[in-house]
Amino acid sequence: MAGDLPPAGNRKKLAGKLLSGAVETAINRAGKSAGPVGMVVGAVAKRVVTRSPVTALVVGGAWIGHKLYKRNQERKFDEAARNAKPAKVIEKPPVTPGE
Repeated sequence: MAGDLPPAGNRKKLAGKLLSGAVETAINRAGKSAGPVGMVVGAVAKRVVTRSPVTALVVGGAWIGHKLYKRNQERKFDEAARNAKPAKVIEKPPVTPGE
């Protein structure tokens, strides 16, 4: 089983490519330009992964935690909006000139 794994250098390259692709996808979903921004962020992410996998895990965990927190906030907001009472419409009598 251990003989089936690629050499360590290739594993780092693979991890870097996967992370770069994931970051680029996240940037595209956010609606930002994937060109220069994606290139820089992907290069930095790849460098972090290859240099310090522990740091990559911490940053990735923080990013996932942030996403889950935002999703929870959206669900609470949607629930509050569904449970909100509709505003009452007050109709005023028409004003006649001269009164």
